[in-house]
Amino acid sequence: MIHLTDSGYPAGTIVVAAATQPRFYEFQMSVNNVGAPAGTKLLIERSCDITQNFNNGVRDMTGSWVWFLGDDHSFDKNLLMRFLRHNVDVVVPIAPCKVAPFMPCMMHGPEDPSKGFWQEDMLLYDWDELSAPGLLALPKGDFIGQAGMLVKKRVLDRIGYPWFKCGQLDPGRLQEDMMFCHEIQSLGYTVWVDREVIFDHHFTMGITARKHEGKWVPALKGADDSVMVLPDAKPRLNRGSGAHWHRLPDVGDYRKREALKAVA
Repeated sequence: MIHLTDSGYPAGTIVVAAATQPRFYEFQMSVNNVGAPAGTKLLIERSCDITQNFNNGVRDMTGSWVWFLGDDHSFDKNLLMRFLRHNVDVVVPIAPCKVAPFMPCMMHGPEDPSKGFWQEDMLLYDWDELSAPGLLALPKGDFIGQAGMLVKKRVLDRIGYPWFKCGQLDPGRLQEDMMFCHEIQSLGYTVWVDREVIFDHHFTMGITARKHEGKWVPALKGADDSVMVLPDAKPRLNRGSGAHWHRLPDVGDYRKREALKAVA
């Protein structure tokens, strides 16, 4: 973490709920490089009890806000300061699900709330719903996780211990993040979703191939045996003298393309 002097924002606490070691170098590098107001504290709570890790982090926090992180994400070095500039009680990025088809980790509320605020058949958000710029006020009754969520201390003070609770929605599942979102909304606070920030979600995946239009193409295989075929990931071959495979676009190429679109 890089402490920024004269940032103009108060210090707070970054809470990481992890096991014994970070699972991904991408996460560790993100934490190393992220800018934060001077005096911000980093708390890494380590145990197999993820729910209590978050509770211990909030209990030991200092400052006026908490930024909740899990060790399977990566993010831009300016993200924390971006969230502080929003100056809202609760703001969160969009995290993709880890399994195909990699939808946003956001759920619409039940069609019939009279049957309870949590139901098994609730729909995930579609990416098209989140592609507009700016902040989205999460509709009351919808759900989003706490990954990358920045929460002001006054909100946490209203919830009180235990801030994170497991087994409340389904007795056999954790879902501490969804319950946390529900309690924030129940207290009258708005959960703001920054639609311009994707909170990269890392996991171990299998690389395989499947036939697409009669030809092999790369494919991803998830832990649940789901398969996503990636026909566009097959590079173009440059034939003739100096034959080589054209490289696939990288992040820089994507940004240049989007910038040209904006100018046009």
